[in-house]
Amino acid sequence: MNLTIKLIKSNELLFIRSKILRNNKNPKECTYIGDNRKDSFHLGAFISNKLVGAVTLINNECDKMKIENCYQMRGLCIEFEYQKKGIGKELVEKVEKKLKQMNVKNVWMNARESALNFYLKLNYQNSNIKYSIGQIGLHYLMYKEL
Repeated sequence: MNLTIKLIKSNELLFIRSKILRNNKNPKECTYIGDNRKDSFHLGAFISNKLVGAVTLINNECDKMKIENCYQMRGLCIEFEYQKKGIGKELVEKVEKKLKQMNVKNVWMNARESALNFYLKLNYQNSNIKYSIGQIGLHYLMYKEL
């Protein structure tokens, strides 16, 4: 598997975000507040020039607990047929490396209940703060010091 991870624009990942995270909702309705800010960035995972995964990083403070000097990781998604092949892990590792280069000290996210073990294996901490987000379901606030 020849995987390439590179910076992309938010409009390039809306289709995969819609398909994997939002039950094929209109991609134009799958934008996040902050997607297009200058300090936000998006990474795409490509195999043979096909986008198979993506993640978004937004310079957002965490409103549920005190986390200094942080970015929020949002919308990590991998095409169904490519899941459980290490692509998500590689995307998260690339995110962490880039944030460290930017001197960001912490990353946090609202992790779906189904993704909890994935993040725990990557040494993220579960704050045990949990809440339901819209029609998407139960999420846990998770974080990691870089």
